[in-house]
Amino acid sequence: MKDKYAIVLVRVSTDIQDYKPQIEDLIEFAKKKGFTKFKQIHTKESGLADLKDKKGLEELYEFIKNNSEYKTVFATELSRLARRQSILHEIKEWLIKNKIQLYLKDTGYSLYDENGKISAAGEIMFTLYGYFAESEIKVKKERFTRSKKYWMERGISISGKTLFGYERIDIEDDRTTLIKHPLDSETVIQIFNWYLYGIDSIILNPSIKTIALHCIKEGKPIYTHSKRNINKLLKEAAYTGEKITNNKRKNPNYTEDGNEEKYITTNNKIKYPQIINIEKFQAVQKKLKENNTRADKSTKHTTILSGLVKCHACGNNLTGDYRKINSIIKNTYRCSTRTKVLPCDNKQTIGMVLLDSTIWCLIKTDLKILAKSINKLNPNIDYSSLKKQKERLEENIALIDKKSEEQLRLIKVYKKLKNIDTGKHNIDTELQLIKLDKEKGKLNKELSNIDMLLSVKQKQINNIHHVIESNLKEIENSSELLKKYINYFVENVEILLHNSNFTALKVNFKIYSELEVHSIAKGKRIIEDGEFTKSTYVILDKTTTLNIRAVKSIKPLKFKPNSTFQIGSKYFKLDSLFDNYLEFNKKYIQEADGIRLLKIQKLSVY
Repeated sequence: MKDKYAIVLVRVSTDIQDYKPQIEDLIEFAKKKGFTKFKQIHTKESGLADLKDKKGLEELYEFIKNNSEYKTVFATELSRLARRQSILHEIKEWLIKNKIQLYLKDTGYSLYDENGKISAAGEIMFTLYGYFAESEIKVKKERFTRSKKYWMERGISISGKTLFGYERIDIEDDRTTLIKHPLDSETVIQIFNWYLYGIDSIILNPSIKTIALHCIKEGKPIYTHSKRNINKLLKEAAYTGEKITNNKRKNPNYTEDGNEEKYITTNNKIKYPQIINIEKFQAVQKKLKENNTRADKSTKHTTILSGLVKCHACGNNLTGDYRKINSIIKNTYRCSTRTKVLPCDNKQTIGMVLLDSTIWCLIKTDLKILAKSINKLNPNIDYSSLKKQKERLEENIALIDKKSEEQLRLIKVYKKLKNIDTGKHNIDTELQLIKLDKEKGKLNKELSNIDMLLSVKQKQINNIHHVIESNLKEIENSSELLKKYINYFVENVEILLHNSNFTALKVNFKIYSELEVHSIAKGKRIIEDGEFTKSTYVILDKTTTLNIRAVKSIKPLKFKPNSTFQIGSKYFKLDSLFDNYLEFNKKYIQEADGIRLLKIQKLSVY
């Protein structure tokens, strides 16, 4: 008896499906038709995959090409070949072109009839089976999608990565649900509270970067050590108990000549256990939006007054413009909207060194309140807590050093290689080292701050002069610390007058001097004004560049474009004020009560 050859073709969609029963059934079915020799081809792939991605069909085509005796293919049903009609018809055309017979066991269908021809009825049946195969999977997918949405709205079978703050547990019917992680959920609450209310009443308005560093120091989970993750966490609506997704993913059914959309948008409502109430979440979103408009976007420079100085013309922030001409620093503040589509009319710039130095010198006029603020912002942290923070920072720095050593060792290996192209690996290694270097720089800076805090904590902080002497140099040598302190004191700065000779400012304070009451003989009392009050005015005389002169006033001043100012009901010319600068105390103390001299000293960071 002459052998008859056939191919049994089997496809399953997932790893958990077993194709062996299909093979056994097909071989038994083929034997009844007289076939004796079999080639098994089985694959695990989606029925909706493109023709080029169907490995089983590729293997079938290649095998028949090299084994001409195999002219018959057996499959359980048409959907085992594919589920898209367009692809099924391409397969049919290939089978006809190569004169290959196709048998479908479950339906009893054959491509060729007993006379070796394809009838009109056969063509129609193939088309119908193809339609049913495609329709069936669409119905299944729609049913699965509806079921998935139903369960997610009830907080069950939520797919994807488990959100920080939760843990996944198994429930009945092989389903899962999320519950609050006992520790991580508390960390989420802490981070929301820190951002909204400040950290331990010390850092009143922490940035996302500050919170990430604080998480490192506190030994929080590694997820919270990243600015990116803290930002995502603060914007995550799921913590309120519900979120609606708006994700896009590629449509596997999309073809350039088809009717399917290229991307599928999912709008699923998902229920989560509530960690943050909606009022607190909305308050954080509002603050994030406000801080984004005030934030200094520069990463190369620390702009000390970023977000504090407003443009008098449009109300937007002045931003730092960093330039160096002939080795001379020409950094200025200028309106942030000057280059927008609808630019601001204000083209003026104001010297950064002058403005930063003026605000800091004004704060330093009251050493008592400055010392009190240093004690509040720096040393009033539990000593053991600081030690732990330092240890954690040092551990993280040691870890970075270890990673850096590994990358440097790789570079040494690459240099020894003569025949292998290491170009891409070299670039990846260099980029990794740059990233590690930046990360270590941030941690070193924070470590220096902690070392300063530990040093100050060990000293007596109730002595004003001691506190100032111990901390002032450290503060004035750090743009970051200057920014921190000025932002602690100052609400905003208004520019009232600005020309080539004079600049007048109104500095609005959040923290300011209190009135001093002194008792004298016969029960009389003298009330002495603070060095700066809620709104303090400063006038700068720039006519002599190397000798900037300034006065301050705790009483309201009004300015006119002709360099005249008004205090109370009296008017004074700025020229005459500074012309008599040396005689100021004698001449103006009576006429312009409340105006005092202000010594301007250039900040050492410039």
